[in-house]
Amino acid sequence: MRKMVGVLGLVLALSLGISAIAAAADDYQKVGIRMRAVYVLPDEDFDGQLSTLTPKVSADIIPEVDFEYFFMKNISVEAIAGVTRNDIKLGGKFEGTTWLLPPTITVKYHPLAGSTVSPYLGAGFNVIFPFKSRLNDVSDFSIDNSVGYALQAGIDFKMTNNLYFNVDYKYLNADTKATIAGVKYKLDLNPNLIGVGVGYRF
Repeated sequence: MRKMVGVLGLVLALSLGISAIAAAADDYQKVGIRMRAVYVLPDEDFDGQLSTLTPKVSADIIPEVDFEYFFMKNISVEAIAGVTRNDIKLGGKFEGTTWLLPPTITVKYHPLAGSTVSPYLGAGFNVIFPFKSRLNDVSDFSIDNSVGYALQAGIDFKMTNNLYFNVDYKYLNADTKATIAGVKYKLDLNPNLIGVGVGYRF
């Protein structure tokens, strides 16, 4: 009888221990919201017929908000939203503007999740919606929507239990086409997004 009680006690103790370990593994903040200031630097590549005009799409600094959800302690998904306005220059001269809306979703891996300094890598996809595109003296000018991949790397610095400082880099593949006076030209925007911000997790 004593042996049975001892065995039952050991089983109970092991069960409680395993439950405690499982609870500890699940004890992490699953939802986060973050505000960043983002420097948007296009790495544009125009069709060869336009390259002689040395076209350039300007950089911009924008506010950005993102939401993050942790499916597991080391795996999260992040969705960002922001709008950027870019000048278009031909031969160094201002010739027009375009606005870009690039919603992006990435899946991120955090190898040191929960640490004071927590780096991560991510990959996903983006959709870029250009709007209000205009080119001086050209009535028929537009930029097509595009779908491409997104690559990401960054670091979270824990400031308090819930507050984080963040440094983030993303590369967005954006291969599209521009219509100028009825003629379509290849236009690769491929923006680099370099951001710093503060996030809150709960």
